[in-house]
Amino acid sequence: MTLSTRRSLPVLLAAGITASVSIQTATAQTVVTQWDQFAMAGITAAGPAMDELIGTCEPDLGGATVLRTIAPSIGIRDSYRLAVSANKTPDLAYTWPAASVLAGYARVGALAPLDDYYEQYGWEGINDFYRGRNSFDGAIYGVPMEQDLMGVYYNPTLFEENGIAVPTTYAEFQAAVEAFKEKGITPIAFGNRDRWPATNTLSLLLGLTAGKDGEEAVLFGDASWTNDQFKLAAETFQSWAKNGYFPKGFNGIGYDEANALFLSGRAAMTITGTWVLQDMARGASFDLGVFMLPPIADGVPPGTMWGEGSQWQVSANASQEVKDATAAYINCLISPESRKVWVEKGYLVPIGTTPEELKQWDTLPIVKSFFTQGLATSDANFYDLHTTLPESVTQVLYPELQRLIGGDVTPDDFLSAMDAAWETAIDNGERWVP
Repeated sequence: MTLSTRRSLPVLLAAGITASVSIQTATAQTVVTQWDQFAMAGITAAGPAMDELIGTCEPDLGGATVLRTIAPSIGIRDSYRLAVSANKTPDLAYTWPAASVLAGYARVGALAPLDDYYEQYGWEGINDFYRGRNSFDGAIYGVPMEQDLMGVYYNPTLFEENGIAVPTTYAEFQAAVEAFKEKGITPIAFGNRDRWPATNTLSLLLGLTAGKDGEEAVLFGDASWTNDQFKLAAETFQSWAKNGYFPKGFNGIGYDEANALFLSGRAAMTITGTWVLQDMARGASFDLGVFMLPPIADGVPPGTMWGEGSQWQVSANASQEVKDATAAYINCLISPESRKVWVEKGYLVPIGTTPEELKQWDTLPIVKSFFTQGLATSDANFYDLHTTLPESVTQVLYPELQRLIGGDVTPDDFLSAMDAAWETAIDNGERWVP
């Protein structure tokens, strides 16, 4: 496939600056194959925004078109891994997680380095932290977009009807849980049949017992998993399960089933992330509320788990025409105008969106509330285990967490198993360090 003439067009940069850059015009036959998880329901259900933006952005692609495939948010991770193994990756994928897993794809040559496009388009809205999480061996391989946060969704009606105040300390949170239990109301809708939800919960608890610095000492330093702060997190999680914070049989309840329990008004709270804001907002039988889980250990600052929900990554196998068209497309998708569409039509908040922008845009109160609270503690926010641990460690974490919260192992046994998997991953050169 040959390239036709070059043309110059205005491009809106992620930093909010309008510049003119020259891109090569693709031929009419150029097609960008895209995998994403933006469906109309389920996790990251930002389908309306994606549909609109494809139409908005295609004119920037120099004649190329986008051929889109939608995959479930959870399934796309496994599908992309299989595609890498078969050397059959799509030209562009929006998939999770970044950091350690993305580095694994880059290590085997599956991804195209994007440094030249970062320079060409001036993607300054993506700061050093997120560039680091999408880099391997000095090169950057992903364009993070969706900002994920974790919080406590709650039912204000149940709180008010039962005279329970929204907690501002961990002791108040425990008191609220006990009050709901006494009234026969499930305190927290939680299901771990899919195994990954417990990993997100542990990510939150680790940050609220160890803090960002304590996590970094283990994840990027020489400290062991078998430390007192991590033990407190494991003990806390196990105690929640043992003391009836969750519905009976939670290890056999699916994530969607747990969300349905909350949305139907049969549970007072659920602890999960912004990645399901769309379904929460559309499916609740009441006005949603959200608060951040308070710190558990003394001296730990308020904060929450955060990271990029997914990132755009480009196949190393794509032709140069397709890579150029794909970069122009990504540039449009992360522009200030597109951020507004993601927020208003998709209830998804891209990295770089400010609270001031959220106030101005026409989106739901729960979207504004969740992100205003979560972004207020950005200096103290901590790590998502899914995007930070090597895949081999995650595969140990899943069953071990089920056993921990099921009461089948002690917190010490759990942490010893994790430490052994961690050391093996380090010895195999799998650990990702920003």
